Amino acid sequence: MKILLVAPPIMDYVEGQLCPIAMDATCECPPYGIYSLARILKDNGHEVVLADLIARGSNDMQPFLPDLQDCSLVGIGATTLSWPTARDVIKQIRQVREDLPIVLGGIHPTMFDRYILSNFPVQFVIRGEAEISITALCRALENNQGLSEVPNLSWRDDEGKIIRNFLGPLIPSHELALFPLPDYSELPEGTYKALSIESSRGCAFDCAFCSTSYRRCWRAMPAESFVDRLASVMEHLGRVQYPVVHIVDDEFSTKPERVLAIVDLIRRRGLAPQLVYDSRATDLLADGFVADIAEFTHRFLVGAECGYDEGLQRAGKGTSCRILENAARKLYQHGISERADFSFIIGLPWETRAEVEKTIRFAMHLLGNYGVRVLLQWYCEIPGSRLWQEEREKQLVNEAMYDDYGFFRDLYLFRTGVQIEPRDIWEITETLDKLLLVTKVPYRHEEMIEFALPDPIGSCFPRQTFSENDTGLGSLREVSRPPLRVGIPLRRIAT
Repeated sequence: MKILLVAPPIMDYVEGQLCPIAMDATCECPPYGIYSLARILKDNGHEVVLADLIARGSNDMQPFLPDLQDCSLVGIGATTLSWPTARDVIKQIRQVREDLPIVLGGIHPTMFDRYILSNFPVQFVIRGEAEISITALCRALENNQGLSEVPNLSWRDDEGKIIRNFLGPLIPSHELALFPLPDYSELPEGTYKALSIESSRGCAFDCAFCSTSYRRCWRAMPAESFVDRLASVMEHLGRVQYPVVHIVDDEFSTKPERVLAIVDLIRRRGLAPQLVYDSRATDLLADGFVADIAEFTHRFLVGAECGYDEGLQRAGKGTSCRILENAARKLYQHGISERADFSFIIGLPWETRAEVEKTIRFAMHLLGNYGVRVLLQWYCEIPGSRLWQEEREKQLVNEAMYDDYGFFRDLYLFRTGVQIEPRDIWEITETLDKLLLVTKVPYRHEEMIEFALPDPIGSCFPRQTFSENDTGLGSLREVSRPPLRVGIPLRRIAT
């Protein structure tokens, strides 16, 4: 059976031109999931063509027209951010073949399978983990069998009725490493910055703003199995721009003793990986953690989120400003604080300007005293989080708002989350501009503060519209919904 797998990039209009944005603008690392599924399907005897549109920096399916003509199934993976591009891909496919079965996977189709099957010309959605379901679907289609035994499958029958099959059990920890690694031998050479690998799946926590799949459900590969896979992946480092491996786990450092076992195995096998990963501040304080992993750390991100304890509690972080500072101090003492990005969210739904300024002051304190790099990102309403679900229940947001390019430029969508007045947002941004200039004296070769004025504010409320006596521009509920117009902040992974 011939299968075409498609990885659509995150795209938006920039100065009238549709182009990749955010991490896909710089091709940080290959989409791990779609490359993994390609290898699994090949190992099951299928012919697989991988349309890596992220590497191509395009939504154009024209180069794959011959494959569309003779394949039996198209699979498309989509997040909420890449869903508009996935819609474009579906439209192009239907212009070529109306009869070709299309299966969607990824977090966005998983959350909104009924909506997608009801409104778009696709036959199948795989909800959640696809490693087992995709091969079961192909087997059923190839043998003209019924679909009712395919786990995790949502589908439309011949009468248009939507059927949701049973959910199979989550893949247990010890089985995660039994699936084959992505086939990076076909990776476009020199396109991506780093390679990607998975060591665990899910997260042990449930932060209010987070849309990560499998919250409170963390499953980790055994240390030895992961190091085996890491060694295999490192054989393909010559195909990327930097000799760096990005661990795509939601939280690599969960259970620090496991990470220490991984580090010990890496040393004993004589490997020398440079790793990018996400970590929690509490894990960094575990005995021996920072000292042991330092030599293998290229860069890592710490989700700090808030600069005041009440905000951390409301966000569900399970940490405190004292813990965050102790972690930054420990990184400084071990000489790797300059490799750390402390990420903060500003403008959370409960925040006023005062709370945002508390977070900024705390972030600058960490930068000034310990030399960590600071990322400040305005809160965005992304489906899947508890905060988004609360707004959906109030009928303030819904899944249809994410169908078109530029939903990050939508003023209404931005203001459903951020309650702070436009003038205050401008003044906060101008303060950050000044702070960035100050940091350029001790840090000449790197921007130590990363932030951006929200595009909905910049485009709908230009700075010159405010007078000295202006006191603000209306509340959330008074804002009408303008045309969709915004990009997404960049998140640097490997440089």
